[in-house]
Amino acid sequence: MEVVVSASAGMLEALLPKLAKMLTDEYKLHKGAKEGVQYIRDELESMEAALAKVAEVPPDLLDKQVKLWATKVRKMSYNIEDTIDSFMVLVDAAAGGQSGSGSSTTCCCVGAKSLLPRTYKARGDIAAEIERIKKEVEEVSKRRERYKVDSIVAAAPSASDPRLLALYEDEAKLVGIDHSREEIIKLLSMEGQGEGASEQKLRLVSIVGPGGMGKTTLANAVYQKLQGKFGCTAFVSVSLQPNMKNILSSILRQVTSKIKDDEEDNDKNKRVRRQESQKHYGNTETWSEKEIIDKIRHALEKRRYLILIDDIWDEKPWKIIKCVLAENKLGSKVIMTTRNVDVARSCCSSDKVDGIVHELQPLSDCDSEQLFYYKIFGNYGCPAELKVVSQKILEKCEGWPLGIIAIASLLANKPSQTKDQWCSVYNSISTGLENNHGVKDMRLILSLSYRDMPLQLRACLLYLSIFPEDQIIGRDDLIRRWIAEDLVRGRQDDNLYELGDKYFNELINRSMIQPTDVDAFGRAQACKVHDLVLEFITFLSAEEDFVTILNGQQPFPPQPDSIHRLSLRNSKGEHGIPQATKRLPHVRTLFVSSRANSMPPLSIFPVLRVLELEQCTRRNIRGVENLVHLRYLRLSQVYHYYYDVCIKLPEEIGNLQFLQTLDLKEARIKELPSTVVHLRQVRVLEISLRKWDKRCEERLLQCLCNLKQLEALYIFAPDYSLDFMLRVDWAPSHLRRFTVCAHQNEENASLAAFVHWLAFSPFSTLPKWINSSLSHLSNLSIVVKILLQEDILSLGCLPALCSLYLQVIEAPTKERLEITERTGGHAIAFCCLVNFRFMSRAMGLVFRPGAMKGLQRLSLTFDVAETKDVYVDFNFGLENLTSLQALDVELDCRCATTSEVQAAEDATYLNANHPTFHVSRHFTEDMRCDQVEQIHELETMRSWTCQDWAMW
Repeated sequence: MEVVVSASAGMLEALLPKLAKMLTDEYKLHKGAKEGVQYIRDELESMEAALAKVAEVPPDLLDKQVKLWATKVRKMSYNIEDTIDSFMVLVDAAAGGQSGSGSSTTCCCVGAKSLLPRTYKARGDIAAEIERIKKEVEEVSKRRERYKVDSIVAAAPSASDPRLLALYEDEAKLVGIDHSREEIIKLLSMEGQGEGASEQKLRLVSIVGPGGMGKTTLANAVYQKLQGKFGCTAFVSVSLQPNMKNILSSILRQVTSKIKDDEEDNDKNKRVRRQESQKHYGNTETWSEKEIIDKIRHALEKRRYLILIDDIWDEKPWKIIKCVLAENKLGSKVIMTTRNVDVARSCCSSDKVDGIVHELQPLSDCDSEQLFYYKIFGNYGCPAELKVVSQKILEKCEGWPLGIIAIASLLANKPSQTKDQWCSVYNSISTGLENNHGVKDMRLILSLSYRDMPLQLRACLLYLSIFPEDQIIGRDDLIRRWIAEDLVRGRQDDNLYELGDKYFNELINRSMIQPTDVDAFGRAQACKVHDLVLEFITFLSAEEDFVTILNGQQPFPPQPDSIHRLSLRNSKGEHGIPQATKRLPHVRTLFVSSRANSMPPLSIFPVLRVLELEQCTRRNIRGVENLVHLRYLRLSQVYHYYYDVCIKLPEEIGNLQFLQTLDLKEARIKELPSTVVHLRQVRVLEISLRKWDKRCEERLLQCLCNLKQLEALYIFAPDYSLDFMLRVDWAPSHLRRFTVCAHQNEENASLAAFVHWLAFSPFSTLPKWINSSLSHLSNLSIVVKILLQEDILSLGCLPALCSLYLQVIEAPTKERLEITERTGGHAIAFCCLVNFRFMSRAMGLVFRPGAMKGLQRLSLTFDVAETKDVYVDFNFGLENLTSLQALDVELDCRCATTSEVQAAEDATYLNANHPTFHVSRHFTEDMRCDQVEQIHELETMRSWTCQDWAMW
C-alpha cells in the first residue's frame, strides 16, 4: 500500500528541520561533521521530493522495487533521527544545566559539570556517526537511480473508479434508499413548482458523508428518477485527480444528446441539424477548456437542466464546473457528492446557487439487517443460532453500507455458516479482517480518502490505530501526543497546538473520525474511530511498522528494531514481549491500555517520547526518570474501594528536560517531587491530589512559579483548600487554561489578566476578583453556593467572555435575578457571550429586553416543582433573546405535576427565532398527578369490576 511511501516521506519531513538545526552554532560540530550533515540533508531533501510524487500513485500501480526503496528510506530515516535526537538531548541538557548552574535550587538534576565531558565525547561520536550515515545515504541514492524511481512515477497510469458498480445496481436490490431519495428530491424542491419554476434560482444539494456510505448510489437513484423531467441532463464523476477537460467534454456530450425539442417542434430538418451539432460537439480534443465551457453554456442557456457531479474532493474542480452552469431561472438542479464537509459548505455558499448541505446518515438497524442478510443468504432472514452474533457484527458496522457489504461478502464465502466462524470474524473486526474481494473493495475506497490527505495528516490518522476499538480519545490529549511525536510540524512562528487542532477538525471534516462530546459551540472535545476505519488504518500501520499491536493474538515481530509505536492491550496483562528482549531501540510511543502488572521494564525503551500507562502501579514507573526523550507522560489507576494506593514519582523526575505534558489527573499522588521545578518545557500539568499533605503547598507553588512555559493547569483536590494558588505572582504569561476543583475560601485573590479559560468549584458566592480586570477571559466554568444580583453584574462586565457555565447549589431568593441589557454603568452586559449554561435547583433568572444580545446557545437545567414553589410561574423572558439559535432544557420532574411540567416546557417555546429545541424530562416516575387526573382516576376505579380490582 501507499502507506510505505507516505510514512517514508513523513519521516523525512520531520528529520530535515533537525538536520538544519544541527548546522547552527548551538551544536558546535566540527567542520567535517558539518559538511557531512549538509550532504545528508541535501540528499534526503531530494528523496523527499521523489517520495512525495510516488505517494500520489495508486498503491496497486507502484513498482515493487520502488516500495522496497521507500521502505529502506523509512528505516534509515528512523535511525538517523534517533541518532540526532540522542545527541541533541545531551547538548540541550548541558546547556540547560549551565544556564542554571549558579543556584542549587534551579540546576538540573544531572549537573552541568557531569554533562560537559559527555558532551565533548558526544561531539566526537556524532562525527563518526555522521560519516557512517553519509555512506548509507549514498547507497540509498544509488538505488534510486538503479530502480529508476522518478521514471516509474511519471509513467504510472490513473486508477479505475472503484464505485462504478454502484451505478448499475438493480434498484430493486437497494436497501433503505426510498426514504433518502425522497428526502433529496424534497430538498431539490421538485414538487409544486408549476408556473413559478421559471423564476427559480439554480438549486444545489450537496450530499456529504464518508467513503462507502452510499452517496453515489443515492445520488444516482435520485438522478434516474428525475432525469425525465429535464431538458438536459449530465452525470460526471470528478474523482481524486480529475482531468477537467475530459469532464467538461463529457458534460457537453451528455447535455447535447439530451436536448429536447418543444412539444410543437416536430420539424425533421431541426432534428437533423441537432444530430449534426451533437456530432460536431463530440470532437473536442483540440478545443480549449474555455471553448468547451462556452458550448455548454450555450446548450444550457434556455433549457432546464439536471447535473450530477459525483465524488468531488476539493473546490478547484467545482469552480471550473460552476462556470458552465447557466443562470436561466428555469428551476435547474445540481446534485453533488463529496466526502469533505468543508468542500460541501464552500460549494453551497456560492452566490450563483441556492445551496444546501445534506449529511448522509447511516442505515437504520432494520435496513442494516436487511442488507446484511440479503448479501449473505439472498433473503432477509437469518438462522436463529446466528442472530445474536449477527447483531454484534452490525453494531460494529454502525449502519455503514460498505462495511456491512464487506463483512457480509466475507461470511458468504465461508464453506459453511457456523456460529464459531461468525464469532471469529466478529473478533477480527478492527484488528485485521481476512482478505477477500469485499474487504479489498472497502480498503480501496477508504484508501482514496487516505491518498487525498497531506502527508502530515496521513501520519496523524495512522497514529489513531494505537488506541483500542471504541476508545473515546480526548481532543487535547491526542493533539499533545501528535506534537510529542513530531507529527505536527510548522514554521518557526507557528503555534503547534493550533495547527494540531486544525488537523483534528480536518479529520472530522473528511469523515475519517467521529466527533464526540460536542459542546454548545459545536466543537468536539473528543473523537472515536469507526471500527472498520480502525481496521483499515490498523492494516496500513501494521504493513509498514507504523504501529505494532500486541493483544495476545499476534506473535512478537521477528525484527524488534522495526517496532516504532507499541500498543499493549491484552486484558490478561500478558504483554507478549519475550523476556530475553533487552532493548527495543526505536520505540517512540508505548501505550498500555490493559493491566500493566506484567509489562516489560521501561529501561528497554531508550528513545521513548510518549508513555501512557493505564492501571499502573509503583513498580511500572521504575526508571521513568531515565527516559530523557520523554515529552508526554500520562499515568492512571483504577480506583479500589478497599485500598487506595498512591503513586510516588521518583525524585529524579526533573531529568525529563523535554517533557511537555504531565498528566496525573487519574492517578493518586501524595506529593510532587521537588525536582518538578526543573521541567522547564512542561506546557500541560494535570494532577489529582487525593491524599494531599498541606505542608506541600509551598512546594507546589514553587513548582508553578518555575514552569514558565505552562499553558494549561488542572488540579483536582476536592478535600483541600488551594486558596494559596489564587495569586497573580505564580501564573506564567503563557497560561491560558486554569481548572481547579477544591474548597475555595479566598475572597480577595486576584488572577492574571491574560488567562483565557477558568474553571473553579465550588465557591460560597462569586469571588470579587472575577471582574472586568480579567480582560482575556473567554471561557468561565464556576460553581457557587449562592448567586446574588451583584454577581450577575460582575459576570456581565467580563469584556471577552464567550462561554459561561454557572451552577448554583442552593435555592435562590424569592425574587428572580435580572439579566439586563447593560451593566451598572452604560456598557453592554455580556457583550461577547454566545454560549450560556445555567444549572440550579430553581430557575431564578429572568432575561429582560435587550439581554445577552449575542447569545446563540442556551442550556437550562432546573427543578420544575421547586421553581413553581419559589417563583409561582415560569416566566423566564426567553422571548427577549433575539439571537438565540439553540435551546437545550433539562427538567427535574420529581414532585411536579403533569401540568407544571408542561407549563415549564411551554415557557421555553416563546422565542420568535424558533431555535433548535431539545427538552429532556428526568425522574418522570416520581411526578405527581394533577387534581383533575386524580378525579378521573377515581371515577375510572369506581367503574371497575371485581375482576379488575383483583388484577390491580
